[in-house]
Amino acid sequence: MPKSARRCTLFILLYTCCCLQVNARQAGNRISITGRQLSLQSIFSKIQEQTGYYFSYNADIDVAQLMDVHFNNESLTIVLNTVLLPRYAWELDGHSINLKKALPGPATVKRYPPFNDTPALVMGRTLDETVIIAYGTTTQRVTTAICSWPVKVPTIARQVTTNPLLTLQGRVPGLLVTQSGGIGGSAVKVQLRGRNSLVNGTQPLYVIDGIPYNPVITGGLGSFIWGDKASAFNFINPDDVESIDVMKDADATAIYGSRGANGVILITTSKGKAGKAVIRAVVSTSLSHTARKVKLLNTSQYLDMRREAFKHDGVSPNQRNAPDLLLWDPQRYTDWQHELIGGTGHITSTQLSVSGGNDNYLYRLSGHYRKEHLVFPGSFGSTRGGLHISMSGKSTDQRFEANFSGSFLADNSDLPGSDFTSMIMLPPNAPPAYLDDGSLNYSWLNPYIGLIGPSFEGAVKNVLANVGLQYRILPGLILKTTMGYNWLTGRSAVLSPLAIIPPLLRNGRSGSSQHYRYEAISRIIEPQATYRLTKGSWQLHGLLGGTIQGYQEMRESLNADGFEDDALLRNIYYADSVYGKLESGAYRYVALFGRFGLNYQNRYLMNLSIRRDGSSRFGPRKQFASFGAIGTAWIFSEEPFMTPLKKVISFGKIRASYGTTGNDQIGDYQYLGEYNKADGAYQGVTGLKPVRLFNADFAWELTRKSEVALDLGFLHDRLLLSASYYLHRSSNQLISYPLPDITGAGSIIGNLPAVIRNNGLELSLSVERIQHNKLIWRSSFNISFGHNKLISYPDPTIPVEAVNPFVEGQALSQQYVATAMGVDPQTGTYQFADAENHPVPAAKAVENKAMDVAPFWYGGWVNNLDLGPFSMEILLHFVRQKGVNTTFDPDYMPGYQRNQYAVVQSRWQQPGDITDRQRYTQNGTLWSGYRKAMKSDLGYEDASFLRVRHVEVNWSFPKTTLRRLHLQEGKLYIQGQNLFTITRYKGLDPETQLRGTLPPLRVFTCGLKIAL
Repeated sequence: MPKSARRCTLFILLYTCCCLQVNARQAGNRISITGRQLSLQSIFSKIQEQTGYYFSYNADIDVAQLMDVHFNNESLTIVLNTVLLPRYAWELDGHSINLKKALPGPATVKRYPPFNDTPALVMGRTLDETVIIAYGTTTQRVTTAICSWPVKVPTIARQVTTNPLLTLQGRVPGLLVTQSGGIGGSAVKVQLRGRNSLVNGTQPLYVIDGIPYNPVITGGLGSFIWGDKASAFNFINPDDVESIDVMKDADATAIYGSRGANGVILITTSKGKAGKAVIRAVVSTSLSHTARKVKLLNTSQYLDMRREAFKHDGVSPNQRNAPDLLLWDPQRYTDWQHELIGGTGHITSTQLSVSGGNDNYLYRLSGHYRKEHLVFPGSFGSTRGGLHISMSGKSTDQRFEANFSGSFLADNSDLPGSDFTSMIMLPPNAPPAYLDDGSLNYSWLNPYIGLIGPSFEGAVKNVLANVGLQYRILPGLILKTTMGYNWLTGRSAVLSPLAIIPPLLRNGRSGSSQHYRYEAISRIIEPQATYRLTKGSWQLHGLLGGTIQGYQEMRESLNADGFEDDALLRNIYYADSVYGKLESGAYRYVALFGRFGLNYQNRYLMNLSIRRDGSSRFGPRKQFASFGAIGTAWIFSEEPFMTPLKKVISFGKIRASYGTTGNDQIGDYQYLGEYNKADGAYQGVTGLKPVRLFNADFAWELTRKSEVALDLGFLHDRLLLSASYYLHRSSNQLISYPLPDITGAGSIIGNLPAVIRNNGLELSLSVERIQHNKLIWRSSFNISFGHNKLISYPDPTIPVEAVNPFVEGQALSQQYVATAMGVDPQTGTYQFADAENHPVPAAKAVENKAMDVAPFWYGGWVNNLDLGPFSMEILLHFVRQKGVNTTFDPDYMPGYQRNQYAVVQSRWQQPGDITDRQRYTQNGTLWSGYRKAMKSDLGYEDASFLRVRHVEVNWSFPKTTLRRLHLQEGKLYIQGQNLFTITRYKGLDPETQLRGTLPPLRVFTCGLKIAL
């Protein structure tokens, strides 16, 4: 950790500890509520806002009951007794206020025994559950913005994954989370409501406890498996996350200005809970293995393919071009899928925490340890551990509050230099991996050489710290400041020992190593002032604040060659030559923001937000920009004309919003001119040549968001339905303009007034509680339909650097491919359609068939079942999409010395055959047709899937057992992830759609949770 980081962290800790030396005397919450004809539900909402408690109650509680109230700084007990007794009884249970119809007799709380915190309707977990929004909180009932139901601790803690983003799969409407592999640290693609940019980033803005968090480790520390964009979320402990909230529309994201175009994901870490000290421990062990295998040719089929290829090509096999036919054992069979990715991985995980406090002081301290062994052969895996601390304190008069949260995680990973999945297509009759004496067999391309090298050794550390200070100077007026710090650093080495070279070829050779270092430091401070005022039926709230943020990133790589001894590879001092490069960048950001909200009679709601941004990523004449939004809502279920329908439609709200946000995921210094070394030298001096010109008007990409939504609650909110339609128009696209040679530079990056439209419909339906005897069922279903379209591209002469060219009027994900027309019955070569739909060879094919690989619709269905001490959760995740047909090997045609998917057996064999697979070949004469086939409609297939993403069964200890063991809670659980997938996809995995990458694994876990 750098000195500046240590000093900053030490200062924050000392300063916070000083602030938290407050009197810990128990003091009751004070409530102020004044109004005429307020509903009981409205009173509950106000109490929740002022205390943080939520209400739990059955459907027999008349929350529509109206009353006049006037409480000024009264205790919680007095307020509840006044509004509830003698009709209802109440009990305080942790952060829950449980309500129940009163029994006949004197009106006293103590005469009622404790009752469950799981009644038929739980106010605090449905419409009136606290939802985290930008710089504050609200509830689903009174929000005007489109905020997803938060994913909470129980859901996040159930996941075996090390990446908390994967807990969102299938749970949030409009959010598509896609894994790129089955190993922790691999990139995770997150897209919220479509793609808003032609060539720049479309990831949401991530904020952890108020700290913007960069989701990517650029360069991946040199790991081939992690990839160039390793996920930085792999180094956040999911067990320390309390909730994840997703912001979607302009009303929710415009206050983040130039960073909110792609949505915002707010992550809140765990905090202490009031009550006596509770020690919680979770211990689990897991087994993992590859969930799906592809059907490959066996030895007999493989050898037939090879012989047929030589026959069709008119070539005689010899020991040089066909060792598999003439030298290798024709009876030998090795299932390389089983050998290389068919092992069993092991995960051991422990989590220990202690938390408690009172009205004035809360604390939580936790630690975790995890060790994982991969499914690959060898001892590859990772070990990680860390600490998390959270403290908050209030003064005795409740006016001053200070809080601190911090976390540290260290991860050590030992991975192979390449993914063994890329070698499962080796010939099935390949020679043994080891000789009779136990040494490696170097006579062929032996995958087990990968156990020696290249290998990847990486160590990553992540520190997050946040301090919040606030003071209530007047009733309703609060001054607040938050300060955040993040330090993410990593070191790694990729070792290529001399031992990977066959012994007979080592003379004159040497080992080598590559060393990488990464460091990112982020600092932020945000002073704020909030004001709340209740005047009769009017509720007003305002927010004014500012942001100052700095971010620095450094990447260093060193290459060391000439090691004579493999034991010295980690020490570059012993290398013959060392060379490398250092890259660094800095980002500065300032902003002013404000929000004003209005609530009249809990029926008519309005919210205005505005932000003025300044960013170092934009040109000097465009460094500042303004963004804003308006959101409105009408809770029509509170209108008098809805009274007769209250028993059926218990809640109804119409929402609408419009606003502007920006996209700054454009990289640093892109507006500056760029120079490269010139070719050659003049008088022994190497010069520079311009590559890109300076652009002072380099500006942000702008997205205009509009939305309308309907929320309905039926049968006392037991059934909740939400429907949202959104329309996003993104313009001011940043692209590289080509320049004529006379300018001396090849290009200049500027804004093009191209317009991208994303529109879609999101539906969600949740069943809060249905009970039959002891069986309780809760369910939540969501489905999203999205469409993307490039509706305007003003200058088609300007090319865009992209894998597939963009076409005005079509989706960005759409590409045009050739139409395959089978193979020529006489020659066995691929044929394609020309402009008149006649079969022609590849060279004359026309690529005019539209192929869109973006999902058509996707969603998830969660079901929870409780039966006595048993509980179960099942998550189904589904996607409707087209995908890449991985039965086509991009490097080896069927007939080469490489195994193939079994589907290639439907090939052409003799004149007159009608099929869609060309003949076998062992040379390159048919490459043009094969490559065109991969880029035709043959190269894509249905990749839709329904996946059982998560299943968990819990058994809670009986109360007698808990008392005997002196436990507050005890639970045994078993769970499975990625249990099975229903799909027509022929490849390894329809989600990743990659041929040589380990897919998401099937994981079985058994664990124990206890609380003392």
